[in-house]
Amino acid sequence: MNKNQIRLAIAGINGRMGKSILKLLNMQIDKNILLNGVIETKSSLKERKKIFYKSNFLNIKSNIIDIIDDFDVLIDFTNPKSTIENLNICKSYNKKIVIGTTGFNIQQKLIIEKISKKIAIVLSANFSLGINILLKILENITKIFCKNKLENKVDINIIEKHHKNKKDAPSGTALSLKNIIIQIYKKYNFMKEIKCHSIRAADLYGEHNILFSFIGEQIELIHKASNRRAFSEGAIKAAIWLYTKKTGIYNMSHVLEI
Repeated sequence: MNKNQIRLAIAGINGRMGKSILKLLNMQIDKNILLNGVIETKSSLKERKKIFYKSNFLNIKSNIIDIIDDFDVLIDFTNPKSTIENLNICKSYNKKIVIGTTGFNIQQKLIIEKISKKIAIVLSANFSLGINILLKILENITKIFCKNKLENKVDINIIEKHHKNKKDAPSGTALSLKNIIIQIYKKYNFMKEIKCHSIRAADLYGEHNILFSFIGEQIELIHKASNRRAFSEGAIKAAIWLYTKKTGIYNMSHVLEI
C-alpha cells in the first residue's frame, strides 16, 4: 500500500451490490484504490467467510469495529438498521461513508442529516449515470409544464420494477423521481398527486418509467438497467470523490457534476 491509496471497505459484501462492487474492483487496475476491509452479518457469514481480492484473500468480519483502522471510506448497501449503526460508528471514528441503502424512515433520515455535519456522506438511491441524467431531464420537463400552465392537463405516473426480494416499495429511485416533481410543483404553488406503481418479480435489476399522459398523447421516460455494473461503478466513483471532502451530505449530482 502507498500513502496516496484510498482505502475502501464494503458493508454487505455477500449481498448483490457487495458482490458486484467486488467484481468490479477485481477488474480495475487503478492503483490508487485498495479494498482493505469487508463486513457482513453473522448469519450471512455462513455463505462465505473470505473473499478473493487481487490474488489475495480477505477475511470477512461481522463487526465494523474490527476493520475501523483499515479504511478511509465505507460503501454501505445493507439495510436501514445496519446502515445507521455503521454510520454512527463512522462518525465516532471520523470515517467517510457512501450510502446506497434505501427505505429509511423519517427519523433515520434526520440522523443521517445530523451526522453529515460531522463527517462526509454521499447518499443516493441510485448510483447510475443514466438515472441521474434522467433526474435532470425530469426536472426540466416539469418546469416546462409549470411555466406553460400544463399541470392540470397532464397526469404523471411512475412505474418501477425490481427483483422479488427487494423489500422497499416504491423504490428509493422512484421516490427521488417523485420528489423532483413535487419540489418543482411547490415552487409554482401547485399540488397534484403523483402515483408510484411497484412491480417485484424474478431477478429484475431495475427499471423506472415516468409516464406523462395528456388527452390524446403520452410522453414516456424510461431507464433500464441490464446488470449492476452501472451502480457499482457509480458507488466506487462516489467513494473516490468523497475522499477529499470533510463534512456534508452529497448525492450523485454532486459526484457527476450534472
